[in-house]
Amino acid sequence: MKSKFGSIFKGELKNSLGSIILLLSLVILWDLYLYLRRDSWDITLVFVLSFLPIIFLPFYALVSGFYMLREEWRKKTITHLLSLPVKGIALTSIKLLTIWIETVIFIVVIFIGVIMFSKIALLEPIPNQVLWQLGIILSIISILVAILSQFAYLVGRVFRYGGWLISIWTFLVTGWAIIRYSGLLVPYLSFVPNFQLNGWFLSGIWQYLGDVTALQAIKIHGPTTLAFLLSFFVIFLLGSWILEKYVIVPTGEIKHESE
Repeated sequence: MKSKFGSIFKGELKNSLGSIILLLSLVILWDLYLYLRRDSWDITLVFVLSFLPIIFLPFYALVSGFYMLREEWRKKTITHLLSLPVKGIALTSIKLLTIWIETVIFIVVIFIGVIMFSKIALLEPIPNQVLWQLGIILSIISILVAILSQFAYLVGRVFRYGGWLISIWTFLVTGWAIIRYSGLLVPYLSFVPNFQLNGWFLSGIWQYLGDVTALQAIKIHGPTTLAFLLSFFVIFLLGSWILEKYVIVPTGEIKHESE
């Protein structure tokens, strides 16, 4: 099973190479554009705009969650994958791991640009703690969006007709349900301690520019956070189970990895 898992994972990484190159190219082009505008624009504005690509990370995770699974159906490789001695949870985990790797690469390249423009603007160095916390938060958000996207697509594949419409409604309704009802778990998670984050990553740009009223730390309610994450984990498990048991696979010739 381990060899099959590794083989499938290598195939996913190979398939994602084009997406990674595209992401890197877009971020580098954006940084180059900002660099060429450093003399005509306010240098502080250039620094702030270097963060802009971050807002596309959740959208990219949303699209990737759908696209990676859709390709398996389009190429009819899903029939072969489900015939392998690999659990559905392994297949969905491989997809998520690939998205996480792409996200980390995207974040690292963005942060390199941010650090470069902070030096050009002669601003104080960004605290390493801030970069680590922001990177972790962005990667977690991307994975959560991808989990919801995967789940919605797989639910749509249970039905022979109206799959896309069902997937869209599943995405919206499931997201709403998690936000609305995950709090029901909070009383059972009261043992989880609260924690805090450096306030820079939310109000930090203004704090960084001298706003003394900006928050120095952001307190996070531990039980609520864990309840939210557990809700997504349940959705992940449910989606993996649906993939293994209930999806409708395409008919026709089965395409193997070697093809």
